[in-house]
Amino acid sequence: MDSSSGRRLQTTETSLAIIDAVNELGEARMSELADRLDLSTSTIHVHLKTLLDQEYLVKRGEQYRLGLKLFHLGEGARTRNEWYEVARRKTHELADSCGEEVTFAVEEYGRAITLFNVVANVPSKGFQVGRYYYLHNSAVGKAILAALPETRVNEILDRWGLPTETEYTITDREALMEDIDRTKERGYSVNDQEAVEGLRSVGVPVTAPHGGVLGALDISGPLYRLPPNEELASMLQDVVEGLESEIGVQ
Repeated sequence: MDSSSGRRLQTTETSLAIIDAVNELGEARMSELADRLDLSTSTIHVHLKTLLDQEYLVKRGEQYRLGLKLFHLGEGARTRNEWYEVARRKTHELADSCGEEVTFAVEEYGRAITLFNVVANVPSKGFQVGRYYYLHNSAVGKAILAALPETRVNEILDRWGLPTETEYTITDREALMEDIDRTKERGYSVNDQEAVEGLRSVGVPVTAPHGGVLGALDISGPLYRLPPNEELASMLQDVVEGLESEIGVQ
């Protein structure tokens, strides 16, 4: 988890807030950013000039967009670990064998972020790659929560809460803790329309080489097409066992 204590630079926070705002808007004018961040256009101008000079943003006419340098940095962050290639290969193999969508995600700062997303028979890198998920209503998220200490779980819930995304989303902390206990007992998590109506997913946590949770793997698809949860969990557990063996989990 991140720490809110210690000395922080407001100028750095402002520059990062501008990058986040441009990302959320897709593209933005200087005046839009000033209004959104409640800052003067002169302040925004200085930060934009710096971000342009450092190639984190690009400018087309009066619109600012994210620069591809951020893509390069993001790809570097994604590939920094020794288990990267094994997890990528196992995700693809599982998608091919189960014929559904498979996601591998890790937890960072209390949310899950997708590193690999493979849809069976679709030749792409996955449209969900890089997407953040709340942990309380995704299969990968609940699998990760079940593998974390309770103190860490409470820290995450205190920060992010339990936002409602569908009528099936668990929004009561006690109910979520009971769901996490069930996940621990059976060895897999279930997301039953809690993030997207009509979609179900099953997830299994992946142990890191030196203990703790590395991330989680899940299979998802339409309710009418997916086999029973136990069958999905069995496929996931076989793949996770192989993944953990290859990355040296004892």
